[in-house]
Amino acid sequence: MTVQSLDRAETSVRRTLGRSTSNIAFLVHSATGLWLTILLSVVLVTGTITVLFAEIDWLIYPEMRVAPAETRVNPGLLYDNAVAAYPDAGISFVGTGAMQERMAASAFAAVPGGGFRQVWIDQYTGTVTGDTPFTTVGRFINLMHTTLFLPVIGRYFVNFFGVMMLLSIVTGLITYKKFWRGFFRQPRFERGARTWLGDLHRLAALWSVWFLMIIGVTGAWWFYQNPLVEPGGAPAIVAERPDPPALTTAELDALGPGTPRPRSGAEIVAAVRAAYPGLTITGLRPPANAGQPFTVRGDRGEVLVQGGANTVYVNPYTAEIMGARLSEDWTAMQRVDAAMHPLHYGTWAKRGTADLAVKLVWFLGGAVASFLALSGLVIYLKRTRRAASAVWAGTRLAAHARRTWHWLKPWGGPMGALKYVNVLGLVGIAMGAALVLSLGSQGVGDKGARYPARAAGPFEVSPVALAGFLEADLEPIRPGATAAVFPEIANGRFGDARFIRIGVTDAGGTDTHSELVEGAEGIAHADVRLPDVLAGARLWVEIEGWDSRTHRASWPLTGG
Repeated sequence: MTVQSLDRAETSVRRTLGRSTSNIAFLVHSATGLWLTILLSVVLVTGTITVLFAEIDWLIYPEMRVAPAETRVNPGLLYDNAVAAYPDAGISFVGTGAMQERMAASAFAAVPGGGFRQVWIDQYTGTVTGDTPFTTVGRFINLMHTTLFLPVIGRYFVNFFGVMMLLSIVTGLITYKKFWRGFFRQPRFERGARTWLGDLHRLAALWSVWFLMIIGVTGAWWFYQNPLVEPGGAPAIVAERPDPPALTTAELDALGPGTPRPRSGAEIVAAVRAAYPGLTITGLRPPANAGQPFTVRGDRGEVLVQGGANTVYVNPYTAEIMGARLSEDWTAMQRVDAAMHPLHYGTWAKRGTADLAVKLVWFLGGAVASFLALSGLVIYLKRTRRAASAVWAGTRLAAHARRTWHWLKPWGGPMGALKYVNVLGLVGIAMGAALVLSLGSQGVGDKGARYPARAAGPFEVSPVALAGFLEADLEPIRPGATAAVFPEIANGRFGDARFIRIGVTDAGGTDTHSELVEGAEGIAHADVRLPDVLAGARLWVEIEGWDSRTHRASWPLTGG
């Protein structure tokens, strides 16, 4: 064999391998965009809107709008005024609005009788301006983007789309030969719709590839952590942050046998400012139970982190600093992990005109990503229609029937067998959306397993068990399942309980699992693992008063 023939053979092999690689890349690129195209489009469109969800709500709800002034009130006063205005509600978090000049501070409140509200407070005067539903228009879209309103698997799906986007980017660049030449290639609008739409699809993808990479990498990062690390058991790459400091039994006993009065939010913030004068306070979280500190979050000008990167822990009864977790104490991987959220949602500029400008760029990038998903589907359908026309030329009815069958048959259509996953996903989203709206306005209501009121010493308690917030319509009492149990304490005595513990006993009377209740009144609950055998098992609630005495009430787990 001559040298020339060897060269020709090698060139032929290379061309064949090149075509094979390109064909495989094209198939993978098409599959990632088409198999779950409906759910992918929902995630992309809602993600685009989510970038500006706070601004959208600001335009809709006048309670959120405030006039800037030269000075702001003590951020702790925002918490104090929210508690004073809603004395019977459980206030679990206050966002101070420090990063937004014209937006009111907000407090999350669990309203007696059911439902959750967002309370708005003027950060310059401390005046409560009103409240709105927790599921505002913008937040509703935000929740749809992050969870798809699907129980358990919703976040898995959303995070998995980050992996799919990375695959789509890489295979798209492989498919598009010498793609770097296409940055200034004009779409051929004089040609057919499939041609110019394909040209526009490639052009938009090239110019937005940097943005698509950011969204893909951050989504894939979260997919590794959830579900691969938790609950999948994959090796963790981000070290768990240490638990916050806790009040000791001796410290709690020293407060006396009566229900103690915690320090005000203003006093808590004054102590934090004295210890960390350069901290811009962005969030306040009261203790979730008597042993926990009051948590103050703040910003010190860090790059590529959210506004609450630093956490200071304060004794809620003495206003003494118990500890802090500051950004400079993070490991390298914790620092990378912290950058994912602001990169994904375009919130890294944090405040002012720069913040809005970056969000608008991210909004445009999301719109382009949504266009790529939808245009890819249209290109596929036009290609299919043209092929069908060629095969069934002159037979309109047959062509129409073929196209219909192409969509309906389990193995065909752009989504293949996964079309039913898409359809079931849409049904699940609709059902979950209705449930979220119901929970937001009515709370738990009559959902879940409800147990009759019983005395636990001086307390009257009636627990409610749910499979979970997004699973509120599912049966919560199942062998080996984990149920969220909410203790409802009558006569406004929730605050008189130092600790509330919920657990179960098996048929032999042995305690098998128990957890401390955490959260503000109205959302306080414990996640309790139920025994594998329910017959004879009992649910119990144990309440420890400030006099250190404990009282227990119990119920048959399956009998009420």
